[in-house]
Amino acid sequence: MYPLVAVLQHLAAAQNLQLTNDVLYIGRAASVEEKIASEWNIPFAGIQVGGIRSKGALTQARNVSHMAQAARTAGAAIEHFKPNIVLATGGYVSAPVLWAAWRKKIPIVIELPDLEPGWAIQTTWHLSKQIAVSFDEALKFFARGRATVTGYPVRAEFFQATREQGYAHFHLAEKFPTVTLFGGSQGAHALNEAVRMNLRELLRMTQLIHICGTNDQPQLEAERAALETEFAARYHVYDYLNEAMPLALAAADVVVARAGAATLGEFPAVGVPSILVPGLFAQGHQTKNADFMTTRGAAIKLSEGNLADAFVSTLLKLLDDPARLKTMRAAAKNLARPDATERVSALLFEYAH
Repeated sequence: MYPLVAVLQHLAAAQNLQLTNDVLYIGRAASVEEKIASEWNIPFAGIQVGGIRSKGALTQARNVSHMAQAARTAGAAIEHFKPNIVLATGGYVSAPVLWAAWRKKIPIVIELPDLEPGWAIQTTWHLSKQIAVSFDEALKFFARGRATVTGYPVRAEFFQATREQGYAHFHLAEKFPTVTLFGGSQGAHALNEAVRMNLRELLRMTQLIHICGTNDQPQLEAERAALETEFAARYHVYDYLNEAMPLALAAADVVVARAGAATLGEFPAVGVPSILVPGLFAQGHQTKNADFMTTRGAAIKLSEGNLADAFVSTLLKLLDDPARLKTMRAAAKNLARPDATERVSALLFEYAH
């Protein structure tokens, strides 16, 4: 959702777009994206939808039925709102919205944040007027002339956040290096467990900003409550961060994270080195994202299977190598595209009716 928010943020500033009146967000009901839309005062229409790939036969049948109903619900929302254009990002949630918009002859622009399209975009991109891709490497998946390299749209705050602001916001101590850890909007249990099992060892030498998701937060909060006062003061745990996320990245000497699409845009915008632990799902796109960042010198890839043995040693070794951190920081920054929101916005104006 955040690439779309970044584009809307740019349009609100540059074109006086009114988020409360001129935008409708259609997404999965009772989800993190609904919560984020509420925080940004963006009207939200919820649909019930589930994934299809890598599911059992009964789940697939149920979710196909949900897709059909979701397309009808999205169609009704589109009919009522009467948009000039639909901007969609990747993921199975977008598929019924795209089908509904196409049937109602609403122009569509797709923003592809990942290096490769997932099944939803593979099966629906031909319904769109144009696909905005983040990197040249994604052009090969689409017919000539149907995709434009725009870069990954990132909220302006990621380019503006400073280390000093991050340290002040989270009440961090200057004498300890800072590690920010997160596993995406839902959290990552394997990463959370690696932190929990090594918490005291990590806190002897670092301070942690840990965005853990909702499922593991109670246990991690209990772990924090059991820490000595000195250690507890250096362990900052949250279920998720919205407006403060740029500050959490800007404060970090190293980020440890999954390798979702945001990795390709937000980490370069801040210029932060990372250790990436890709999840083995969704056609392995996170592994491709991690490889992209690693081969460009901006990240280290660590497999989930090696977390127990190599997590702490890999992290501490990197923190103890200022020269490498400086090189990785520059490599990450080199991947940033500050004009991406402007480029995607231009496509919307080009194709809107």
